[in-house]
Amino acid sequence: MISLSEIKCIVIDVDGTITSKDNTLDLNAIEMLRKLKRDIGLKVILASGNAYPVLMGLARYIGGIDYVIAENGGVMGLNGEIEVIGDKKIGEKAREIIKRELGDILIESWQCMYRLVDFSFKVKHGIEWEYAYKKTMEVLSRMIPEAKAVFSGVAIHVSDRRVNKGVALKRVMEKWNLKRENVMAIGDSDVDVEMLMEAGFSVAVANASENAKRVAKIITRKPYGEGFIEISEKILEEFKTRRRIVNQTLHNDS
Repeated sequence: MISLSEIKCIVIDVDGTITSKDNTLDLNAIEMLRKLKRDIGLKVILASGNAYPVLMGLARYIGGIDYVIAENGGVMGLNGEIEVIGDKKIGEKAREIIKRELGDILIESWQCMYRLVDFSFKVKHGIEWEYAYKKTMEVLSRMIPEAKAVFSGVAIHVSDRRVNKGVALKRVMEKWNLKRENVMAIGDSDVDVEMLMEAGFSVAVANASENAKRVAKIITRKPYGEGFIEISEKILEEFKTRRRIVNQTLHNDS
């Protein structure tokens, strides 16, 4: 059985995973993230549906972030390095179709002015998310089948259907020569499913969608940022145990 102490990289969704129920950052979760970096030197990746500039701003103020995967896998990089995954034209066409066909129930997110591949929409007041999501999928299926719609729990996103967090994570793993057993992914929604499947260790926080829970190897007892803290404490404990064993072995051999 693979041990948590084999982890070298942790990939973390933002909204619903290191936030509180009111969708503000859980500062205790942020401090725990910093502790993982400081105490055991894990590489840390933020993976979110947010636009690249938003995620870079968050990474800047958290500190110690090694990479970001933005737009649900459509854009990734750090500082001046940016890689775009998927066909921008498909995302842009899907965006215009949804604005034209479903403008009575959906409103474009302010972040769309900074997006390249994945475009997000909020529902108008009084409209149910489930209804809006169903209508979005119907329109895309009929008018641009090469595009897809996903619901993140925060917004409805449209993009090239080849774009997802799992594809982006796989590229980073290849770039850094990481094996699956060296990577833990933590998320809460359907847009995290491919990412959870790509990582050797997959964790869904207690508030996660049923699809995310279905593919996760570990489901925390606590929700949101508290769930992230819960699994982080287990990682830290396993690393401490391994260090004690190594130190004891060295002592016995001396």
